[in-house]
Amino acid sequence: MKNFSRLLVLLSFGGVGASASAQSGWFSPNPAQGNTLWSVAVLDSTTVVAVGEGGIIIRTTDGGETWKVQDSGTTSALRALSFVDASTGTAVGFAGTILRTTDGGETWTVQSSSTTKDLYGVSFMDGNTGTAVGNLGAILHTTDGGETWTVQDGGTTVGLNQASFVDANTGTVVGFSGTMLRTTDGGETWTQQANSFPNDLYGVAFVDANTGTAVGDLGLILRTTSGGQTWRQQYNPAADSPLRAVAFVDANTGTAVSFNGTLVHTTDGGTHWIRTNTGTDRLFGVSFLDSCTGRQSARVVRLSAQQMARKRGHSKRTRSWRRSPAPHC
Repeated sequence: MKNFSRLLVLLSFGGVGASASAQSGWFSPNPAQGNTLWSVAVLDSTTVVAVGEGGIIIRTTDGGETWKVQDSGTTSALRALSFVDASTGTAVGFAGTILRTTDGGETWTVQSSSTTKDLYGVSFMDGNTGTAVGNLGAILHTTDGGETWTVQDGGTTVGLNQASFVDANTGTVVGFSGTMLRTTDGGETWTQQANSFPNDLYGVAFVDANTGTAVGDLGLILRTTSGGQTWRQQYNPAADSPLRAVAFVDANTGTAVSFNGTLVHTTDGGTHWIRTNTGTDRLFGVSFLDSCTGRQSARVVRLSAQQMARKRGHSKRTRSWRRSPAPHC
């Protein structure tokens, strides 16, 4: 059985035509039924879940050989996923939609969110404690696995795109117009952090209370080692397009993906970023299983509005992906 132990998973919008697919070595099972996919989570070496427009949820348990559309119970767009282990996860989306799974995404239960605002991001630290963020400054918090959600005041009406928590108390949220919010008490209070860059921010990833990376419009990459007290811009070799998502597995190893289909990867905490052209466009999500995932990728999964295409590493016609130095895995 093939698996994801050496696989980087990306999400994108926009299809690849038949001739382009033949030339680049992509093929198209089309499990997403034409829906744009916005977020993805690698749960283990064979299991991946992705969500998107129209309430679509797709899942594979055999390393992407086959995909199954799951019953989400909603037609609202699903914009973000957060899993705390291989079983327990939460998806959020438009009109305050929140879904919960405790069986690795096989079945989902609709939860009451107490809001109708569109939700764009979610971060859980354990099975009980999580935060969802979204349009018009929406911040929701739960301490009981989503049985109840409490509205929190972030002091802004700017749209918030993503949250990253490192424990039950410490988290950072990013949004439009360079908005950055920080909490150290589980969201009881939020502090707006100084940011000299007005770019819209779409993704954020913290690996501990101090070390984090935020990405956004015009290819902006910001790095902090002080819990957000100060942010330093890092050089991005793919600064010609907005960065839509970022994932780090430790303080050094991370990947960000862009609207024009390129990705950048670092193994030294962002001191150097290496650009890779994927041959696709409009990448929206990225997920790692561990520090080996993607860095030694022989195959890439691409989930798109028109198709889900799997790039076959053995194809002589496949466009090459430049690999970063492989870790000792």
